Amino acid sequence: MKNARKTYLEQEVCTATPQKLQLMLVEAAIKNLHLTKQLWLEERFEESLEPQSKAQSIVAEILCSLDQKKSPEIAKSLASIYVFIFRRIAEAAFERDQKYLDDAIKVLMAERQTWKEVCEKFGTTRDTTEENSVSFESKASVPAPAALNPNLRKSQTQDVSASSQGRSWDA
Repeated sequence: MKNARKTYLEQEVCTATPQKLQLMLVEAAIKNLHLTKQLWLEERFEESLEPQSKAQSIVAEILCSLDQKKSPEIAKSLASIYVFIFRRIAEAAFERDQKYLDDAIKVLMAERQTWKEVCEKFGTTRDTTEENSVSFESKASVPAPAALNPNLRKSQTQDVSASSQGRSWDA
């Protein structure tokens, strides 16, 4: 059963668009933080370290993947959000206070909703027979987020796939 789940997840990652990959990461972080809270309630503090660490690693991965060169304003704004989440998780672990986890989860839930809407608008899987192209037209002077740039689709998918081969983001 675990092998089938792993195969399914690998296939989903390989065919997912960048926005779907982002959504999957955010959902995995939320799932791991909820698991951490549950384990704390059961006073299984030793076991709670793994999901807490996974959530923090996911947030760190998202931070590292922000494209500072193509969209510096957006990257800076997103970085401040994910740094806040990262710090809240660290504070929660240090003080073992669920309030900090709740703060991180609340922000991640808002991010999840945003990425769900992006996925609904632009799709969640790549067309493997023909490269899809998505254009971003904006009246604003702010460029489209790097994670949604269709020119980065192939390399980002490879990066996420390669970086996730040695790790499991789910609980």
